[in-house]
Amino acid sequence: MICLNQKHDTTKKYPKHDEVLMPLVAFLNNRIDYQGKKEIIKGYGFKEIEREVKEMCDYANYLERKAKNEGISQGISQGINQGKKIERKEKNIEHVRNVMNELNCSYQRATNILKLSENGKKSIEKHFQS
Repeated sequence: MICLNQKHDTTKKYPKHDEVLMPLVAFLNNRIDYQGKKEIIKGYGFKEIEREVKEMCDYANYLERKAKNEGISQGISQGINQGKKIERKEKNIEHVRNVMNELNCSYQRATNILKLSENGKKSIEKHFQS
């Protein structure tokens, strides 16, 4: 297994296996632009592989965009779920209040009539404590 450091200073050589590690860093590091990668690769005696280097840069950018979009989608999904949970809690509070007022009954009886789960009861009980 090889662990590459994105923050490695490309002007400095690795103490061991630099001839392998530095070209890998150049190819896989999305912080190094196309021209920088091209110069590093050339300095290690690789033949001009311009098209391949450009494709690697494009692929690294694609992966970064994809990961960012997935993160945004996941955040939106979590936000929606959190909003639904809050809305459900508010609705439960409203329903319990309505049942208590209409039937003139206790909080416990109202939650039993509405068949709220234990978690549902725990999440709203502080709104009904005197």
